[in-house]
Formats: sequence, structure tokens, C-alpha cells
Amino acid sequence: MMPKKIPAILMAALMVALLAPSLAFAVNVSLSLSRNTANPGDSVTALGTADADTWVTIKVLDSAQNIIVFDGVKSDANGSYSCTFILPGTSEGTLTVVAGYESNVDNKTITVGATAEEEEPTEPTPGFSGGGGSTTTSQAVNSTTGSATVAPGYGGTISLGSDVSLKIPAGALKGAANVNVTIKAVSSPPAIPAGLSLQGSVFELTVDGNASYSFNKPVTLTFTFDPDSLTAEETPTVYYYDETSARWVSLGGDISGHSITVTVDHFTKFAVLAKEATPSTVQPAPVAGQLFSDVPASYWAQAVINKLSTLGYINGYPDGSFKPENSISRAEFATVLVKAFNLPLASGKVFDDTANHWAKDHIAGAYAAGIVSGYSESSFGPDDPITREQMAAMIVKAAKIEAATEKVAFTDSGEVSDWAKDALAAVVQNKIMQGYPDGAFAPRNKATRAEAVTVIANALE
Repeated sequence: MMPKKIPAILMAALMVALLAPSLAFAVNVSLSLSRNTANPGDSVTALGTADADTWVTIKVLDSAQNIIVFDGVKSDANGSYSCTFILPGTSEGTLTVVAGYESNVDNKTITVGATAEEEEPTEPTPGFSGGGGSTTTSQAVNSTTGSATVAPGYGGTISLGSDVSLKIPAGALKGAANVNVTIKAVSSPPAIPAGLSLQGSVFELTVDGNASYSFNKPVTLTFTFDPDSLTAEETPTVYYYDETSARWVSLGGDISGHSITVTVDHFTKFAVLAKEATPSTVQPAPVAGQLFSDVPASYWAQAVINKLSTLGYINGYPDGSFKPENSISRAEFATVLVKAFNLPLASGKVFDDTANHWAKDHIAGAYAAGIVSGYSESSFGPDDPITREQMAAMIVKAAKIEAATEKVAFTDSGEVSDWAKDALAAVVQNKIMQGYPDGAFAPRNKATRAEAVTVIANALE
């Protein structure tokens, strides 16, 4: 028979059991604003913490409790959220910003007036978990060391000395947790396209080590260059490196004195490049017994240059030069391969960037023979300089060289692309290509015209 009274201890245990589910799911939404005074039309970032992977509603109410801004954002895996909104042009007075969902809400006020002065928040933004558990800073950062911890709600400016400067507006970074933004010069940059010269260094920018970070809204990059190093015909332009297609893409830029500025929405590698001036048309005096004015008998590749030129596989320039140390483009190398291996021209495959190119039929012929492929179905990059590893891959297919039976090792073997490893080993084992005296192969360096004809001559033997 059950006793008439339940002992006090048992009653307490039952109460805990009944309350436990609600306690387990209780959530405290936090909210902080990037500023507490603003003008109509200004942007404001609301950021804080909530349940992980949960939609957080952001509302802005005027003094009459009318909703003048309604937005939403999903919190990340750590529960952090960040949402940037624009204050309506008619909004003035004290506004209330509300963030949350269901009964889990928090609110802050912001003073908006036609003459309100922009200021930093008077209260520190609370710390948020994530990104290594760092605590969010209470103001925009300003660093000249090339590295800084940045709070998404504040942004800031990071520069690497006077070489490059990055300006991140409030709300451009994702989430609410602090992130580390880094700018560094690249020691082994991708090959620079033929006809372009590098002005300064190639820079890689990262967010928490991520070199392909995308922003919520554009950030501003400013690079410096030396105007005295350029001729009147050369114009500096900012380029970014597209890792997917392995090519440099022009961004343009606004030039002011010795600086050039662009806005970008993602990180990768960036550089200032200038189109090289057109070489002089003045022809040097011919030298008796010398096929090209700049390829004397003492030049290391003189024999193969003269041989392949005489056979009609490769030509010199109208001024009587060969320019053996110049880079050779993908289109030029494909053309020489088609001629040297007597391959038929074709008109089947046409890439978007070869449709009107002078080497269209030779590229199509090399493609039909299985020697070349594009960066994608629509892009070939005909005017991009060919790299040594690309040259190895093409010559193996053109000459039908058997696969290597053993591995080859260079001091920079780790820089060889996965798709080029077998081809590189094959050309080295068959003595068609070789490394440099310092033990390196330099797989991603631009191949010179002299190297290209030497490789083809070796493959034809």
C-alpha cells in the first residue's frame, strides 16, 4: 500500500526530473551591435550567439514599435551569428534591435539621427566561442605587420608594410568569432603570363589559414608599385590567380600616384602586373654564318634552334632574333608539336578563347591527337606561358613515351602537380628533360623557347 505522503527527497527528485528537459534546452541568445550611434543609410552589424545551426531573426523597431528592418541569419556550428543591415533613410531617434527566435531573444538600442557622429561601441562586444575560443575585440583593428585578429562586427585595416593594404568593413567576415587575417609574399609564385611583367611581389591573403575565403561583402585591396619602373606604354593592373583554371585573371584597378586599388569578394593570390612594352622594330645587323642575331655559336642550344627552325617547326621574329630566353606560350608549343610530329590540323574542338586565335587549328589538331587539354571545356589559355611540367605532359603524349619504371627525385619534387608526376618521371628517365645543377626541376617555372626546342629535338631522336 502506497503511503499517503511522498517523502520530501522523492518529491524533489520528481521535480528535477520534470524540469530537466526544459533546463537542458534553455538557450540564452546574446546580441551586440557594431555601433550604438549611426546616421540613416549607415550599415550596422548585429552579432552574437545562439543555438548551433539555427535561424536567428533580426528586427529593428522604431519608437512606435513599427518594424523598419526585418532580416535573418543562420548561426554556425559554434552557435555564432552575424548579420549586417542598412538603416532606412527615414529612420531617426532611438531604435530597438531585437535578435532571437521563439522565446529566446535579446535586444539593444541604437541612436539614429541626421547628424549622429560615428563612434565605436561604448560596451565591449561579448566573447564568442569558436575559432580557437578567442575573445572578440571591442574595436576595429589597424595592423601594419601583415597579420591581425579581426572581429567580424568591427573589421579593420591590415597592411604588410607599405606593399599592400587590406580594408575589411564591418560585417564582411562570416560568423561572429574572431578570425586571423594574414597577408604574406609568396616565395614560389605561379608563372606570370607571357607579355606581362611582375611589379613587386605576389601576395597570398588568408583567413584562419584559408586561402580561398569568400566574404559577405567586398573588401578593398591597395597595392603600391614603382611608376619609375614603367614605360609610358605600360599600365599596371591588379590580377588574381584562379586556382581552378591555373591562370591569372585581370581585375583592373584605380590608379592614384604609386598605388592601385581594387575591391574583391574572395581571397586567393594577387599581384600587380604590367603589359610589357612592344620591342623595338629596329633590326640589328646580320652576323655572317649566324641564323639568328641573338643565337651565337656559343649559345648552348644554338644547334637545335637552328635545326628546328630550318625544318620549319619554329620561327624567329621579323627583326632577325629568336629570343631564346623568352617564355613560350601554350599555343606556340602546341603548334611546334603538331609541326614536328607531322600531325594533321583539325577544326573539331574549339575553346571559347581559341575561336579567333591564330593557332586555333593547330590547338585543335593537338587536342584531337590527345596531346593537349584545356583548363576546362571552354578555356585553353592559349597565350599563357607553358610551364615545365605542362611541357613534360605534352611531350610524353606527342612522342608516345612509355611510362617510367622508377621514380625520380628532385629537391622540389613536392611542388610537382599530381597529374604531372608520371610524365615528369618518364621524360627524365628517357633523357628528354632534366633538372638544374642545384638539384631542382622547377616544375612550375615558365619554359623558355630554347628549352622547348631542346625538349622537342630530344624527343624526336
